[in-house]
Amino acid sequence: MWQVVEVSVGLQTHRGRYRTEGKRLILEWRGGRAVQWCGILRPDVVAASRLRALVSHSPLAA
Repeated sequence: MWQVVEVSVGLQTHRGRYRTEGKRLILEWRGGRAVQWCGILRPDVVAASRLRALVSHSPLAA
């Protein structure tokens, strides 16, 4: 089942969705899909951290 994650970077709010498959976290957002090892960490914390990192490093649309 997909869960929603929301992070604020600057003045913008970015949304994505995530689910876990075993110990892997699958995150989908407007820029694509990312897979992150989750291990024993809480999935919501990992998803928010990964989404924040992805939107911070993505180029801005002109």
